[in-house]
Amino acid sequence: MAERFSAFISYSHHDSATARQLHRAIESYRFPKNVIGTQTAFGPAQRKLKHVFRDRDELAASGDLGEDLKTALADSRFQIVICSPSAARSKWVNEEILIFKRQHGEARTLAVIVAGEPYTSDETECFPPALQFRLDSAGDLSDLPAEPVAADLRPGKDGKRLARLKLLAGLSGLGLDDLTQRDTSRRQRQMMLYSATSTVIAFITIGLAIYAEDQRRVAVAERNLAESSLEFLAGTFEIANPATENPRTITAITVLDRASKRASGEFGQRPEVAARLLRTTGEIYRNLGLLDESERDLTHALKLEPANGSGRAGILLELAVLASKRGDAKQLERLVKQAGNSFKANDEHSMVLAISIDERHGDLAFLKANYREAARRYAKAAAGYQNLDGEHRAQVAENLMDQAYALVQAADFDRVDALYAKAHRMFLQRYGPRDVRTARALHNQAFASLSAGKPEDAIPRMDSALKIYSRVLEPAHPDLAAARLLMGRIFAAQGDTAKAVDNFRMARAIFSAVYGEGNAAVGDTDFYTAEALGRSGRFDEALALTGSVKQIYDTAYGAEDPDQAELLMLRSRIHASAGNSLQASAQCRAALALYQRIGSEREIVAQTNRACAELSVKQRTTRVVINQ
Repeated sequence: MAERFSAFISYSHHDSATARQLHRAIESYRFPKNVIGTQTAFGPAQRKLKHVFRDRDELAASGDLGEDLKTALADSRFQIVICSPSAARSKWVNEEILIFKRQHGEARTLAVIVAGEPYTSDETECFPPALQFRLDSAGDLSDLPAEPVAADLRPGKDGKRLARLKLLAGLSGLGLDDLTQRDTSRRQRQMMLYSATSTVIAFITIGLAIYAEDQRRVAVAERNLAESSLEFLAGTFEIANPATENPRTITAITVLDRASKRASGEFGQRPEVAARLLRTTGEIYRNLGLLDESERDLTHALKLEPANGSGRAGILLELAVLASKRGDAKQLERLVKQAGNSFKANDEHSMVLAISIDERHGDLAFLKANYREAARRYAKAAAGYQNLDGEHRAQVAENLMDQAYALVQAADFDRVDALYAKAHRMFLQRYGPRDVRTARALHNQAFASLSAGKPEDAIPRMDSALKIYSRVLEPAHPDLAAARLLMGRIFAAQGDTAKAVDNFRMARAIFSAVYGEGNAAVGDTDFYTAEALGRSGRFDEALALTGSVKQIYDTAYGAEDPDQAELLMLRSRIHASAGNSLQASAQCRAALALYQRIGSEREIVAQTNRACAELSVKQRTTRVVINQ
């Protein structure tokens, strides 16, 4: 069996912090040079041990340990058991010990006591049953005491240093005396080094004091900016007139509009404050779907920024997000290029800006129907966020979902489920089960299932997403409308036109109330309604509705857009179902020509070409029948 891990750590959830510390301590330890190459029972001693396996995330949701954990146990040289009363009561810890002993024998299970007492057989017992006793010849527990080798982390016992060295000696096959002597020598050398460098540190301290004064000035400036922002926020609420306005009925939009006007007019002498506030109001407007107001404030903020720098680049990228939402590929491309030219690699926030540029390049590729390039860009952005210091799980998960969505559009479903599942886990860990972002991850998983032709898998995911949406969102929230839209598509795919149209109706009502009748979201809802009506044989209603969709798309996207090609293909399918082969073929050829003009992906063009060829064959067959 392959030995991939130096140890497998078994522990209860209560002891997870100790397990993490022990994991780091073992993997970060470098053996002294004098013992490297020493022959041991496991071969020549190396500079460091192989990786340690510590992963219990899957246990709570499963009924057994799972094949991955069993394989990891088989591939580990030793097992380390974190022993405590919690571990003694843990079904999983006991099961892992049994499996490991059956695979490797008794001698390679090491105990680390962190709480409780061994062999007390009461509530203080810290050894799980499988650790207390040996196995018999059949692999079952006997009544013979096992007496495992133990390191003791309890107060007054081995202490962290000796306990760690005991484990390292066991895992490496080296003698404990060798490690303790070498470790003592190493500590003495370190103390000599510390003493020798103290004079240098004194000089460095002087330099640090100068640097600290510079940083103090920066901190004062940041504090002043924060205080100005807080005063601004409080003042925005103070300007409400209680004589003419009911404070209980003032809306968030009212407050936001006032904030926008104040930020534009009250900070003439402090442009950096005005720019920060206007960027914030612009972002809030965008999140509310008010793109015109968002563009107004962001454009004003841009004028207040210096000609170059990270602040300017950030605002340009916010404007690029608006262009992406509007489907304006030319404007998006122009803004991304300007943003890239606005900052240098050593500027503040340059790494985050570079990642954001990758995200916007992904949006641009998506708008041009280059879906695999979009997926590549989103994957690169996700990796970039993962490599940044700090908390960036939300950004990683968002890009994983964008990557998966692009792959769905490219009809490349192999990795989609795994990407959406990973994003869902990250949102769940970061925000919990009742957060709208967790719901969106489920929503997107349902979309992937539908796109892969598995509507039966999509329904439970959408049910879960809708429960969260209904719990945390207002009844007229656009996310709830988007969920109803997808649920309608799922029912349509299952042939339940009545339920499909009912969900489409609810989605359309919300979209039109929030965005207006001419919004692209209303057009998309009518698109899918027409598709469902066409499938159920209501051809005239379906074709009439596609005319309304065309008017909305013309205004929202212009004539040269992938959505226009999809609309042509929908009309082609409806005509074909109605037996109008001539019109079906004409609409399909128009869609093919449009895909070719806008440079869509080769597979999309090829798929459309095949559909048109099939329609041409049907059209010729129809002519032959008529002529006969």
